[in-house]
Amino acid sequence: MVVCLTAQSALAQYTTTKSGLKYRIDKPGNDKHPGKGCRVWLEYTGRLDDGTVFASTDETGNIDIWLGQGQVIKGWEEALPLIGEGGIMSLIVPPHLAYADMETYDIPKNSTLHFDIRLIQVDVFAPIEPFAVKGLKAKKMACGIKYFVIDGGNGKPAKAGDNVYVHFTGWLPDGTIYTSTRNSGDPRRFTAGAGETFEGMDSALMMMPEGARFKFVIPSRMAFGKEGYGNRVPSNTDVTLDIEMVRISPEKHVAKWNAEGLDTVTTSSGLRYIVFEPGFGQQIVDHSIVTAHFSVYLPDGKLIDSSVKRESPIRYPVGAGLIIEGWEEASLLMRNGSRFQLLVPARLAYGNEGQPPLIPANTDLIFDVEVLDVIE
Repeated sequence: MVVCLTAQSALAQYTTTKSGLKYRIDKPGNDKHPGKGCRVWLEYTGRLDDGTVFASTDETGNIDIWLGQGQVIKGWEEALPLIGEGGIMSLIVPPHLAYADMETYDIPKNSTLHFDIRLIQVDVFAPIEPFAVKGLKAKKMACGIKYFVIDGGNGKPAKAGDNVYVHFTGWLPDGTIYTSTRNSGDPRRFTAGAGETFEGMDSALMMMPEGARFKFVIPSRMAFGKEGYGNRVPSNTDVTLDIEMVRISPEKHVAKWNAEGLDTVTTSSGLRYIVFEPGFGQQIVDHSIVTAHFSVYLPDGKLIDSSVKRESPIRYPVGAGLIIEGWEEASLLMRNGSRFQLLVPARLAYGNEGQPPLIPANTDLIFDVEVLDVIE
């Protein structure tokens, strides 16, 4: 990991840019410098002025980020192109190039941040270009969103509840990208009409057939409003979205498994479970990485969440506390391919706090869980 110099020796060696960013290059690296649209792999440590470490890849492992897509603070966007692959640098980032008056879990408002960074690898991709609309006539939705049809696609638009898979790029009025799925792998999944994204994008997704490509100009009030979006979208800013509807998957209808005629086992903790499929191989153990589908119901049978409906299984390390206590216990009884129904008392679920508004306090829960993969 990068070794941080003392504050006294470091400050004398920093260069200050016009924006107020201070940087020191300890190793320039090679000639492969990152720019907008590049993916960079790096390790870093972030500290507050008093030396408190608020983030480090020593704990999380190396990370990859995309430049020019709004994933990182402005100070990093400015600094990283100054070194090449293999380079090492230290930064002092003033609040207006970091999180300004936002307060995150580990970073107080208006904090100056210190970073030690080593740039491990630079992957270069083609720049992201906005959808061309020259010669196309803008249309307008009743809510005030303007849009251009680049490609009308095929079939009918998505219906509420459908799983839609989209590539999209979000632009600020000055042409800056604040988010994008382009070059970064698979398209993003949303449940159409479910409010999983901001109002304007949710409305946009409901207009598009499979294969369509639309450009939307979304007024601030239907985007991020006066609050903005972190350090990516300023307050009261209209945004433009280039969206490609890659695939529409009809809503999955999920029902609680019928356990009639099957035995219920009760553990010493009070967890009850019913085995639909025992699975195969060794039992799951602490620290196993489990991929599973689940659906969770209230005692009256009301479905409150389902990875099956979302077509998005959960992946979790056993014993890390990322799932409720009752499910943690049940995981250790299961194998790859297991299908268990869990009857989880409130004290092994969300207890007297619940998870409003979906799960009231002191509510027992029913989980249908299918283990899809286990890495031991």
